[in-house]
Amino acid sequence: MDKIESLKKLLDPKKIAVIGASKSKDKVGGIIFRRLLGSRRRLFPVNPKETAIEGHKFSPDIQSLPDDIDLAIITISAEAAVKSVEMCIEKKIPNYIIVAGGFGEVGAEGRLLEEKLTKLAKDNSVNILGPNSLGIFLPDENIDTIFVEHGDKSLDRNGQVACIVQSGSVGVEALGYASNTGYGMRAFVGLGNKCDLDEIDFLNYFSLDKKTNCLGFYLENIEKGRQFLTIARETARKKPVVVLKAGRTHTAASAVSSHTGKLAGSDNVISGALKQFGIQRVFDDEEFCDATKVLSMLPGAPGNRVAILTAAGGYGVMCTDFIENMDKRAKLLMAILSEATKRKIKDATFSFTACENPVDITASADDMMFSKSLDALIEDDGVDIIICIAFFAPPGITENLIDIIADKIKKSDKPIIVFTKYGPFTDNSIKNLYYAGVAAYPSVGRAVRAARFLVERTKIKQRLDQEA
Repeated sequence: MDKIESLKKLLDPKKIAVIGASKSKDKVGGIIFRRLLGSRRRLFPVNPKETAIEGHKFSPDIQSLPDDIDLAIITISAEAAVKSVEMCIEKKIPNYIIVAGGFGEVGAEGRLLEEKLTKLAKDNSVNILGPNSLGIFLPDENIDTIFVEHGDKSLDRNGQVACIVQSGSVGVEALGYASNTGYGMRAFVGLGNKCDLDEIDFLNYFSLDKKTNCLGFYLENIEKGRQFLTIARETARKKPVVVLKAGRTHTAASAVSSHTGKLAGSDNVISGALKQFGIQRVFDDEEFCDATKVLSMLPGAPGNRVAILTAAGGYGVMCTDFIENMDKRAKLLMAILSEATKRKIKDATFSFTACENPVDITASADDMMFSKSLDALIEDDGVDIIICIAFFAPPGITENLIDIIADKIKKSDKPIIVFTKYGPFTDNSIKNLYYAGVAAYPSVGRAVRAARFLVERTKIKQRLDQEA
């Protein structure tokens, strides 16, 4: 069985043993077991101190398990976890998720335990995720082994982003953002300390996954750098690869060592290599979420000339400032609108409409004025990207505007990105736009940055295609 096929049994197992399962709703083993109850999989809780949970009888020990378990989730302490893996290997269990910490991140004794796990995986050809792993979450496969709250009930179950993270807390924040704004994930994988499975394994897997449109990685160290970069470049020819690489400063690199027990490489070297190999680097968790969102929803941009359409003049000015002051990673330009475009917009709106870019159709505008103004900008050959500042407070602007924008996106090769803000209703507006197929953001800066990610992606794709 090759690695891809073996990982399918880790990510979509039919039979799961939970070592250290508990009736307690406050213990990790109890939380994970309950998350799995609705997954339509056969579950085997193991705990000699318990009898039954939710109609499932506990096995007193690992030896009592059946011989065809696909995945063992080990929720007990570090030293006991190593012994449990040894016993599970005797039962021919091929895949493991180890939740416990107390390994390489805590010192020499923990490193020895972690090295034992690495040797067990290598000598017996099994897959170990972790230790110190938050777990996995694949909505479409209906599997969730994450033991902390992450808003799973309100996530889009048809998301297209594979999120692979070395830090559980960063991953949970990404899941929380996704939950609040409707943006969905194809998969979440918590790498933990990477004693066996690492970013390369899941890069390979999700690069071939037809349900994944974009891969996002949070990494604190990249041990097999050349191999990762080579595979990532091949992947980036087909779908975007985004990396949030932490440990940029000397102090942060030291923190990486204490967090995962691994060393981080020179940041300048890493940054240059990521760029050379077509990987889009981001620098904080907000950028990570914003980039993977827009790159999973829109294919790129035909150029870097941006038109701004707004019913709120102040935000149009702010948007212009962001564009003209942006760094040079993927420079955006304010589009120069044709006279024909300006006439069309004035004819569709008011004689007093400011038709230079940014286009301000004022708070007196209605849905139809927005629609016709968008058409005029889409038809202008001097415009590559449109940022639409959509407010739902003016009386003439309704939620019908969401469907209007979504329809324009489907019919045009020019991306439309939305900035919307409406007090306590902002998240809900962004969620409704997302479900309609529109990438929307709660600040001008984030919308502009999303446009830059698209321009950057197009340039990367063109360069990689030329190099092929």
